[in-house]
Amino acid sequence: MKLFITILLALFVFFVKAQNTMYFMESLPQNTALNPAIIPDVKSYYGQEGMNSQVYNSGFTYNQFDKFAKNLANINYVPDDFVNSIGESNLFLGEVELNLFSLGFKLKDKGFLSFSATMNSMLINEAASDIAYLLTDLDDISPEDFPIVVDGISLIATSSMKIGFTYAHKINDHLTLGISPRVNFSQAGLKTSDMSYKINMVNDENEEDIFEQTFSGLVEVALPTEINSEALDQNVLNLDEGLLPVNWTEELRAGDFLKNPGLLIDFGATYEIEKWTFSASVLNLGNQVFKTNVYKLNGNNNEVLLKETNKIKIQVPTRVYLGASRQFSPKWNYALLLNNHFYSTGAVTTATASLNGYIGKMLSTSVSYTAGYKYDNLGLGLRLRFLPGMDLYAVTDNIIQAVNFKNANRLTAAVGLNFAILGHNQQPETNELPAEIK
Repeated sequence: MKLFITILLALFVFFVKAQNTMYFMESLPQNTALNPAIIPDVKSYYGQEGMNSQVYNSGFTYNQFDKFAKNLANINYVPDDFVNSIGESNLFLGEVELNLFSLGFKLKDKGFLSFSATMNSMLINEAASDIAYLLTDLDDISPEDFPIVVDGISLIATSSMKIGFTYAHKINDHLTLGISPRVNFSQAGLKTSDMSYKINMVNDENEEDIFEQTFSGLVEVALPTEINSEALDQNVLNLDEGLLPVNWTEELRAGDFLKNPGLLIDFGATYEIEKWTFSASVLNLGNQVFKTNVYKLNGNNNEVLLKETNKIKIQVPTRVYLGASRQFSPKWNYALLLNNHFYSTGAVTTATASLNGYIGKMLSTSVSYTAGYKYDNLGLGLRLRFLPGMDLYAVTDNIIQAVNFKNANRLTAAVGLNFAILGHNQQPETNELPAEIK
C-alpha cells in the first residue's frame, strides 16, 4: 500500500459532478454545464468561487467501517461478515470541480454564450472487498485472518484545468442546439494495471509479530514536475525518497499549469412543443493525454523499475443526459431526467424526478428524488437573491445523507455565488398559462 499512498500524497490534495437536481433549476446558469443547449433565464451573469463535488463508496458507510475497525480486536467478532457484506469488490468514486471564473450573456432572443475556467480532480478506485483490512490498524487483526490478499486493484486519479466556452443557438421556435468545446490542461495523473497487495504475519526471533507486505503490478504516472533524481539508482526507484523533489512546488511556474493540452467537447439539444420540453446532452467526449513527465513503474516490493515513456491516456468519464419537463403553470414545471456515467469500471445509471420553479421573485428552487447508487436520495436546490444583483445557490442530490453523512454511501454538493441580471421570462405576474401552450 505504500506505493499508492506515496503517489496519492504527492499528486493530490484532494477532498463528482453529478447534480441531477441542478439540471432543471430556473435562473441558474450553471446548468448549462449539464446541457450546453439550455438557455438560462438570465440576461448576463458572472460566477465566482463555485464548487461541485461528489463522493461515493459502494460497499460501506463511515459508521459501518468504524464499527468494523473498532471490533477487530474483539475475539467474538467475525470480521468476514462485514467484508462479505461489501460484495466481491468495493467501488470508490470522487470528483470535485472548482470554478475559477465563469461569465455569460444572452444573445438577444436567439442564444446564450458563456466562458468558464475550472480546476478538476477525479479519483476512481475498485478493489476486492478485503481492501477494508488495509484501512485498519494491522495489530488489531486476528492472526487467523492472515494472509490478507487484495487482487485486481484498479486506481485512476487525475488533476486538470479546463478552459472553454458554451454556445447555445435557437434554430427555430422549437429546437435549440448547443456545443461546449474546452481545452483540458492535464497536470497530474495516475493509472494502475494488474495490481495486487498481500500482507502476511510472521514472528521474528523475539516472537514479536512482523507484517510482511508485498505488492506487484504496473503504475503509469504523470507528474507536475520531473521525478526526484535522488530517488533513482539508474532505473530502480527508491520509494522512501519520494517521487517528487523536495520543495518542488516552489519551482512551479504559471506555464506548468498549461501543459498536456487536449480537447473535450459537450453537445446538447432541447426541443419545445406546447407545454413540453425534451432535452439531451452528451458530455466529455475526449480523453486526457499526458506527454510530459510521464513514467511507468513496474515491479514489486523488492524492486520497482522506472521507465520514462512518451505518453499515457486516461479516460474522462462520458456522461449522457436525457430529460423531459412539463410546464404546468407559468412558474412551475415537473421533470424526469435519466443520467448515465460511463466510468472505466463500468456505467452508473440514475433517474431523477423533480419539481422546479419560483417562489416569489427572490427564490427559485428544485425538489427531487433520485433512484440510483442508493435509494434514499431526496434532493434540494435553492437559488436565493440575497442582495441586488447577487445570487447564492446550493444544490444537493441527497440532502438526507448530507445531514446524516456518517451513514451515507454518497454525498453530492454544489455551492456558489453569481452576479446576475435576471430575465424573468418564466415568472409573469399571472398564474395563467399563455394561450399558445394551454
